[in-house]
Amino acid sequence: MNIIHQSKLRHVEFTLAAGDIFDASVDAIVSSEQTDFVLSKNPESLSGEIWKRYGDAVQRELDATTQGHVLGPGTVIDTSGGQDFKRIFHAGFHDSADRPGLPSDDTTSFSNAAREIQETNYFAAIGSCMAQILDTAVAQKLQCVAFPLIGCGIFGLDEKMLVLQFLDVIEELDDRLTDEQNLHVWLVIRDRAQFESAAGTFLDLLMEARSKMVSVRVKPSGVSILDRFAHRLLERTNEDWAKWQLCRYTEIAVELMCYGISRAIRPLPTPESMFEKDRAPTFGSFLERAKHLSTSELDSSVWGALFFGRVLQDVKSARALDEINHQRNNLAHGRQSMSLARIKKLMALGLQLEFWEGIPETDGELRLTDWRPWVRTTPTGAAQIGLFERWQKNGLRYLVPETGEIFTVPRH
Repeated sequence: MNIIHQSKLRHVEFTLAAGDIFDASVDAIVSSEQTDFVLSKNPESLSGEIWKRYGDAVQRELDATTQGHVLGPGTVIDTSGGQDFKRIFHAGFHDSADRPGLPSDDTTSFSNAAREIQETNYFAAIGSCMAQILDTAVAQKLQCVAFPLIGCGIFGLDEKMLVLQFLDVIEELDDRLTDEQNLHVWLVIRDRAQFESAAGTFLDLLMEARSKMVSVRVKPSGVSILDRFAHRLLERTNEDWAKWQLCRYTEIAVELMCYGISRAIRPLPTPESMFEKDRAPTFGSFLERAKHLSTSELDSSVWGALFFGRVLQDVKSARALDEINHQRNNLAHGRQSMSLARIKKLMALGLQLEFWEGIPETDGELRLTDWRPWVRTTPTGAAQIGLFERWQKNGLRYLVPETGEIFTVPRH
């Protein structure tokens, strides 16, 4: 194990290392899995190595949780860690039926464009898995956990963006830990090419002058959950990550528009009627669903519904939102993207952001706590606001956008 870099935030210690993750002196390790959570028999993969070392014991625990079902991307299952670790976290970020290696002319495969959109959605699922694993590690009072670089290889995701996402998730965790909580997080990379790419990104971030990093100021919307996320955009960061965060800001706003319009339709649609079980809706699916709902007859008394409907039916706005989704895809794959200023203009045009603060003048005060089941507050004393993320057999799962925290509320 070759330790390349170590640093310490307030509560989180970070180590970047090259080598075999099984050699890391940690309480727990992370493995990426398909969402059927069947361990690989390929000994070259981390999942296959887990099968080789711990075999049936870990697989039985996974089977007991899945009950033979394929779960959704972004699902995490933790099991025992054999004789070497206290726990193993299994991050299910891609469908078991997805086979990126198929040629595009195969009739069972996606088109290249559809496949890349799916891969970009897996990038978001990886971020969700990371946040869940870190929160669970803290809740289980583990001292240290080691991650591989999830999502590289056949999925074509950009190592640089994955590293930036990894660092962002760690910083979010550090912000929400209390003085009594600490965690040591390792990133262990075995593949030489991936390591060189990741190490280069770290070096760039360490050496880059603050004057060359960027921040983004976004006009207040008057919607608290959106404005709190916008505050994060003021933090100076890598330019590509700032672009990704602008896309994420747009996605959150589209979610709110989708939820707002759904409250203005009779009978009221439910998460179960609008979205697939165990799957987090994607930027594209939220956008298409919101566009479709905007053509319905809307209750004019529901906050924001008529305005959101007009925005989504506006041709220029719709095109701008589609382009934001396309730029998000380019960023995830490390391809050339538009300038930060251009993406910001597209975001403002697509959302018609300049008019959001004026909604209360016609619709009255916004009370997001009334938006159940689409919006809920955390069950903890912090009472943060979470947006619907997916529905499961026994509960509705919510995500706090500005912190990455995920919580589940039982279904009634």
